[in-house]
Amino acid sequence: MCQVVPRRILQLAPGRAQVDGDRDPIWVDATFLPGLAIGDYVVVYAGQAIERMTIEEAENVLAFYTELNELLQEASG
Repeated sequence: MCQVVPRRILQLAPGRAQVDGDRDPIWVDATFLPGLAIGDYVVVYAGQAIERMTIEEAENVLAFYTELNELLQEASG
């Protein structure tokens, strides 16, 4: 199962972007998403930025995962 996790762009270099990882920033290939900017959100799969997300979409997804994690912790507690 694939999970969509928005990653915020921290730095850009030709053809690649550094995004916020789970613990550490990671570099991903961004060749197929021209016009990215620092602060944009992208979906990353297998080291490739595959889709741009709006800030609103990204915040909604991240809020959902936060709420889901809290519910799972309560249920297992």
